[in-house]
Formats: sequence, C-alpha cells, structure tokens
Amino acid sequence: MYREGASYYDFLMSEAPYARWKKWVDERLRIEQKTGTQSILDVGCGTGTFMSLMMQDGHDATGVDVSEEMLAIADSKIRRDTNQVPQLSCQNMAELSMPQTYDVITVLCDSLNYVIEEQDVQQALQKFYEHLNHDGLLLFDVHSILKMTEEFPGFSYGDNDPAQSLIWNSFAIEDVHGAVEHELSFFEETSTGLYKRYDELHTQRSFSIETYSTWLEEAGFTEVSVVADFNHERASDQDERIFFIAKKQIDQ
Repeated sequence: MYREGASYYDFLMSEAPYARWKKWVDERLRIEQKTGTQSILDVGCGTGTFMSLMMQDGHDATGVDVSEEMLAIADSKIRRDTNQVPQLSCQNMAELSMPQTYDVITVLCDSLNYVIEEQDVQQALQKFYEHLNHDGLLLFDVHSILKMTEEFPGFSYGDNDPAQSLIWNSFAIEDVHGAVEHELSFFEETSTGLYKRYDELHTQRSFSIETYSTWLEEAGFTEVSVVADFNHERASDQDERIFFIAKKQIDQ
C-alpha cells in the first residue's frame, strides 16, 4: 500500500498506458453492448487517473482504494480535471461494502495482484459479484505467472531526475509461487539541496488463468472470457498481462 510514496505515484506511473486501459475498457463496453452512461466502481483507483477519464466521458464513477493518501490525491485530481466532486471510499477490496450496486466494476493496473492470500482474492471476487447489478460486468487485469516468476525477479530500475528520483528492485519470495517483493526508494530534493528518502516495500502475487477462472465461477459468474495484453485475443499464461471479463447474468 502506498503511504508516503503516494505523492510519487504519478511520477512513477508517468509512462503508464492509461490511454490503452481506457481504450480497452471502451471497446469491451461496446462488445458487451453496454452503451450510454454506466455506473462504474473503480476498485484500486489509486490517484484517480482512470476514474477521471471515465468521468470525463460522462460515466458515473466511484473509486475505492485501501490508501487514504492515494485517495487524497485522487480527490484533488478529479476535482481539477472534471469539475466534479468524486465519490471515494477507503476500503480493502476483500472486505468491500458499498451502499449500492454497479453496472461495471473495474480493477485495473494489476491492483488485484496486491491481494496476496488466496482466500482474500476469492473473497474479493465474491464481493465484486455481490456489488454488480444483474447483467453487470467485471473487468480486471493481472500480471501473468510468467512475469511474476521470470521477469520481475532480479528486475532493477533507477532514474536521475534532479528533483525526484526512484530506485526500484524486485525479488522473488521464496516458497510462495507467483509472488514478488518490490523495494521502492524515493528521493526528493529539498530547498537545502539535500534529499529526503522514503522507502516502501510492496508485495504482489498472481495465480494461473485456470485458478482465477475457477474462483470467478465459484463466486457466481457464469460467463468468463480471458484475453491478453490490451487486445481481445485469447490469453495464455505466457502472455505478460492477462485481462478477465466476467458477467453476472441477468437471470441470476
């Protein structure tokens, strides 16, 4: 969970493909024949970038995140970019409790990977099901097992921005398949020319396509599709980013 690092999140994600997430969601809504204004619950909304884009398109979006610091930034950003007062709630997605149901729930930018325990992932999927309207749609993406086991371990990144900089190292977690730790060190130049350093440790875990699909079915979803890497072609565990589309049927 981002705490002090929340103020650096947008800097860290400056090259993140939010436009591609937005395009992919727009395309899925068209494919699923969800036209017009949708009520959307954006779980793991972070600093509100995706939520703001959806609100600018006229959707009725609500954001949930476990980090109060991230939500504070989201509130300011969305007010600035949309001239609207956002609906934001600080909650753990595995214990999601909202006063209404929604047409669409999004859990993007590998937010579900931050839920580590199997039972908590299963509980989160069940909560998503319960918070969807009949004929509602759940859209989420996760890092693949391939990325978790072969690409992240040993990954190292650093930049030399004079005002803000980051060192990022990733390591596999022994005896926990598909889990990694990300060590993040943020450096911020002060007025004295010295730097403040903030350290955070983030853990992510992923599971196989088959496992997620089974858990979705157990939660009550009867139609599940799996695609890869911002397209609409069938995914495999060898792809880098896996997207799930799960429907809550109208007659349930």
